[in-house]
Amino acid sequence: MFVGILLVALIATVGIRNVVPADALAPAIVTLLFGVAALTAGFALLCRRDRFRVMWFDLAGGLTFIGVVISVLIEPDQMIRLLTLSDQPE
Repeated sequence: MFVGILLVALIATVGIRNVVPADALAPAIVTLLFGVAALTAGFALLCRRDRFRVMWFDLAGGLTFIGVVISVLIEPDQMIRLLTLSDQPE
């Protein structure tokens, strides 16, 4: 299941590569991973069986860890370009 979710994230990354600028690709991937991890943790809270609940929490933790690792690759200049208005001089 973990491999399936990562495969879906990879396909989504290839899909949004044409939509967002190259500088915004890493933050978009990280946001996608954090969002999927949050949904997975929410599903784990709804699960009633302890064995499956731990599995879903492990999956959410793994996705969060991968998101944190990828966020290390984001340079601060990329985040500044994402947050500033395009008509303002740098």
